Amino acid sequence: MSAEGISRTKLFEDVSERIMEMIRSEEYPAGARLPSEQQLAQRFEVSRNTVRGAIRSLSIFGLLRSINGSGTFVSERANVILEAQALASIMAHPDALLELVQARCVLEPQLAAMAARAASREEIDRLFEIVERMRGVEDHTAQINIGFSFHLELARMAHNRVLLGFYTSSAKQLRDMRLLGFPVPHDYARSTEDHLRIAEAIASRDPDLSQFQMRHHITLCYQSAVPTDTCCRA
Repeated sequence: MSAEGISRTKLFEDVSERIMEMIRSEEYPAGARLPSEQQLAQRFEVSRNTVRGAIRSLSIFGLLRSINGSGTFVSERANVILEAQALASIMAHPDALLELVQARCVLEPQLAAMAARAASREEIDRLFEIVERMRGVEDHTAQINIGFSFHLELARMAHNRVLLGFYTSSAKQLRDMRLLGFPVPHDYARSTEDHLRIAEAIASRDPDLSQFQMRHHITLCYQSAVPTDTCCRA
């Protein structure tokens, strides 16, 4: 390929990635109309042909849809597609997954310890209510969502806005990780019991036990995906 061809390919990829970032950041959320090709060309300082090619490619992948006479719009399924893309990227790069597991091992046991000290009785009751909702759930997506709500509620219970902000900003990646390490159906009862033990440790106001139970839970979740003994040991 000529240098000119390589340059054109890079421009095309750069514009595609910048449009995807506009969608990820919700500058243009699902259903929103994108600026015209001319406006995007001016914004990215590229030709209209480059923008047109990027839009065509993203439309093929289902991120965008064009309506004659109306313009180009962000697909309603764009966020789902981008999350799937992020998950595929994590699966393709074991080192990235290990780093995300390490981040979770650092963050969540500490949040559990802080929740044991700071949570109100009402907050602890809500945590037990989430555990009860886990029981008997068979739908895979529902299992993931309920488990995610448990960890998000626990993060709020630590009463630290900085850590909560960090957890929230990382939540999508952590949720993708749960899709990789999520127990198969016959292990779901074990996962539910893990969450119960975490809630009981927090209710007992025991920071050390809360930290231990959370670390133990994470280790079991991801032991088949990464060597968690290198990042989740006490």
